[in-house]
Amino acid sequence: MTALPECVQAAAAVVPGVDVVAIAGIVGTLLGAILGAVITWKVQQRQFAHEDRTRFHNRRLAVYAEFNEACDRVTADAHAGAADAHHLDQVLRSYQTLRLIASEQVWAPARAVQATIARLASAPAAEFAALEQALTNQQRELSGAIRRELGVE
Repeated sequence: MTALPECVQAAAAVVPGVDVVAIAGIVGTLLGAILGAVITWKVQQRQFAHEDRTRFHNRRLAVYAEFNEACDRVTADAHAGAADAHHLDQVLRSYQTLRLIASEQVWAPARAVQATIARLASAPAAEFAALEQALTNQQRELSGAIRRELGVE
């Protein structure tokens, strides 16, 4: 027992018939297993958090692009003086999908854009310029929120 520290050798001498080395080996094995399990759990938590952040990345890109494209079509229709119900329907459908997949930081500005687009589609010519300016500002805010959410900025 010369390889053990003196305090362990002293304890072994006090307790006759008990194999202190075997007990120390078992305790060390259990502590190693527990430490390994804790480290593995921490690594898995980080992996799950990363997956949650990136799981819908490509889907989000597609939904955000679809929403922006539909909004642009309605704006172009308003400029031409011809409202197309199909384009308004695309805005509504893509907005509903966006609500399901986007974070609150993106959804809030998208809600404002969608409401302005709906007003713009049926606005009289006198209100068109003011609505278009509001829409431009809202789309700028939405684009910034999307870029932050996707980690581009």
